[in-house]
Amino acid sequence: MEKCKACSDYFKWDDEVIEVDDEYYHKDCVTLYPTGYVAFLDDDCLGETENADGATAYSILEEGQYIDDED
Repeated sequence: MEKCKACSDYFKWDDEVIEVDDEYYHKDCVTLYPTGYVAFLDDDCLGETENADGATAYSILEEGQYIDDED
């Protein structure tokens, strides 16, 4: 299962997820700046991302990388 690189919690199927350079973060764990979009974790720049609005975990992660409600 995939974990958020910031908080280390596993992703649930409906979590809003930000992808940065093949790393995954909860949308609420990072700060997004509208400059193309660049994600920051505290004061550390993580890199650029295309999904500023986030995406549900099930839409970008493979099955088994997130907690399913049925688990």
